[in-house]
Amino acid sequence: MNFPGSGNVSLRTVSSSRPQLFRTESQQSIAASDDYYSFSDRTTSSSSRSPSAGSRLTVQRYATPNSHPVSNSSSPAVSRTHLGPNMAGSRSQHSILGPSRGKNVPSTTDMPAGSTRHLPNDSYAGRSPTPGMDDSPYIRFAINQLSRDDEPRPDSRQSSITSVDYPAQPLMWDEGLGQFTRSPKPKKSSLRPSEEHLRPDRFPLNSVDPEAFVAVDSPDDSLLYPSLTYMPVVLRPWALALIILCSLLMIAGVVFCNVWSQRHQGLWDYNGQGGPRYFVVQFLPQILAALITIWTFVIQAAVYRVMPFLIMAAEKQQDRVIQRLPVLSRNFLLPDLSYFSHGEPLVGISLFAIWLSNLITLPLLGSFFQAKWYRIDGEGQWRWNAVIAVGWTLVALYGVLVIGLMALLVRFVRTWSGLMWDPVSLADLIPIIQRSNVLHDFEHSETVTDVGETLPLRVLRLGYWRVSNHTEAFYGIGEVDAPIRNPSLHHTEKTREKQPHGLSTVAVDVERQNLHAGDNPEHQLYSQAVRHRWTPWFLKDTCVVAWTVIIGALFIAFVLVSFIHDAIQGGFPPRLPTLPSTGAFSSSNFLYSLVPAFIGNILFLAWQPVDVYFRALQPFAALSSPDGARAEQSLLLGYPASFPLLVTVQAVLNKHYKVAWISLMGIVSAALPILAGGVFIALWYPSHDEVRIAALMPAFYALVAFCALYTVSFLCIWPRRRRHLPHDISTLADQMSFVYQSPLLADSLLREPRSKADLVTRLVTAAPGDREYPLYGFGIYVGRDGKEHLGIDRFRRPGRSDMLITTGTVKH
Repeated sequence: MNFPGSGNVSLRTVSSSRPQLFRTESQQSIAASDDYYSFSDRTTSSSSRSPSAGSRLTVQRYATPNSHPVSNSSSPAVSRTHLGPNMAGSRSQHSILGPSRGKNVPSTTDMPAGSTRHLPNDSYAGRSPTPGMDDSPYIRFAINQLSRDDEPRPDSRQSSITSVDYPAQPLMWDEGLGQFTRSPKPKKSSLRPSEEHLRPDRFPLNSVDPEAFVAVDSPDDSLLYPSLTYMPVVLRPWALALIILCSLLMIAGVVFCNVWSQRHQGLWDYNGQGGPRYFVVQFLPQILAALITIWTFVIQAAVYRVMPFLIMAAEKQQDRVIQRLPVLSRNFLLPDLSYFSHGEPLVGISLFAIWLSNLITLPLLGSFFQAKWYRIDGEGQWRWNAVIAVGWTLVALYGVLVIGLMALLVRFVRTWSGLMWDPVSLADLIPIIQRSNVLHDFEHSETVTDVGETLPLRVLRLGYWRVSNHTEAFYGIGEVDAPIRNPSLHHTEKTREKQPHGLSTVAVDVERQNLHAGDNPEHQLYSQAVRHRWTPWFLKDTCVVAWTVIIGALFIAFVLVSFIHDAIQGGFPPRLPTLPSTGAFSSSNFLYSLVPAFIGNILFLAWQPVDVYFRALQPFAALSSPDGARAEQSLLLGYPASFPLLVTVQAVLNKHYKVAWISLMGIVSAALPILAGGVFIALWYPSHDEVRIAALMPAFYALVAFCALYTVSFLCIWPRRRRHLPHDISTLADQMSFVYQSPLLADSLLREPRSKADLVTRLVTAAPGDREYPLYGFGIYVGRDGKEHLGIDRFRRPGRSDMLITTGTVKH
């Protein structure tokens, strides 16, 4: 609205929760919305701009307020009102329009000391400045804000980049005044000081803040708003039913062998070492068990990566979902019981059942069948027999596994997942957090040691949202009834038209950034010790050296003991009773089958965390290349979710040979418990006139070869510097900390993809006017707040220097 005769002076009423700052343009400033990647489109052509507003970059400088009350002789307080260019020019030499161009409104700097500034009386002479609309309530509100000289001034400066934080009191719409007013002072909290952290950090529900998140159901338009019911294939009912069926078949097979052996004096005749019967009895059961074990690894990986999203989609009151629930597989050597504390007992039961089954069933199957002497029709005969006690133990273990898998089936049947597609890669985080209202919690989190400890407790929801007083629905993670805190990502075309021409939506607090340039968070971005601080404990240098030495020493001792004086080939005394009991249990046979298989199974399970982390760290290793990396070889990598052997093929095609080898060894190492459980058997040696433990030599040689391969592979797991990060990446919060300020979130090219194919196409497509494929990197970049951050962004952006990737040698 314009005052008659006042030129182009404009008043805009704003929130009085904190000092409002002036936006000024500079040709040398840098803002995250200064190119075509930003959501905020330019609304005017260059011909419609003033000469001084030709740059699209806006640097917001903070004018330090006076620490003493303003007297009548001073200029009116303007810290709570966004003045037009004329008035702004009196406050800062960096204003967009420079000196006042209004002929009838003198600048406060030109007025003599002790004079009082008066606004023209015709602005209030009973006529509305805006035809057809009564503007008097707004004018009175503006005058009240300009004349609040008696309000105490803040003693310290406030950041100019926190204009979307919580106001001290929420705005309430007053129908009588026709304006927003402050709500009454809230009542004193009844919480004890020790319980203050339980207070919900949000606006009251009766607030009419037009910038709050409101949860909505899925819109009916399925093309623009896909259904949020995606579930990974291995967790769908038919897939879970299939593995349950396989487990039931294993139970049926064990029960059959137990019953048949008791009723028919064994299963079939023993015809010596080697041959088809020996393979079926001594190796085939372990192979079948290993296949089920590997399948459960795939199921576990899917459970871990989707459960945080499922909990948020179900709107359960869990406040540590993104901080504490891992998205990378665990539950190998030690059980993971974390889901019990997050209100997911069915998932906790299933993971415990899977862990117990994978730890014991495979070694027990190696000792399930033993040869026993039977006298049939007056003649003696060795026959293969099932060990009854071991068989019923296997039935119980596989029964527990079936119960755990059925618990998963019940948990995931008809589950509202909140997902459009499977979140297997770093790129899949972009549409999920793109418009989130909790990203401000992650300030400086990219360089902390534990992201979860720095985040406040918030109950988050995954689904469709809308901003108050807007009908447009969008998708992502957010906090219900909380302010958007990220307005530049929620501007519609309508709201953009209302913005002053030439003003950027991104503010850069140059003074504050310079004052705090030496502070710890900013300084840590360039610290090599921080940048390469973290790697999983089992991949630290000392641990890798220890594993290599221990495994190498054990392998050398194993080879020496086995081949000196033909100790294995000639057999060795059992040192334990060998005569089988009525249930076919033989102490020596059981010991020399179970113990080697159990040791091999421990080695097999111990390799899985190494495989998991090398798969998960590969995108960061690719992004840490000094020249950047293409999306399909970095952001779009889904190695942690790929099927066994398939990930090896994918890694070879991408020339990630270390990942290919380590993932292959994750499957090949299953040969250790399979061979170790069936290679030894107690036999009668006529030459020695005693029972000795004999080995099937071809299988034993294969076992030695696989042990050598396993030992050598430890030399390949030494992580290079590119796989070292500032902190862990096992949770959603850990991964979000590297993208929370990335311009990728505000990239118009990546805005709200509706399918995985759509997302992939946008990431691999060159930007308009750019002939080269886009490259991405992990390094120091200028974030959407205009500050430097460590994380993921495009390697090159128009008008900016390339990302700084610090993977060089540490400088002292």
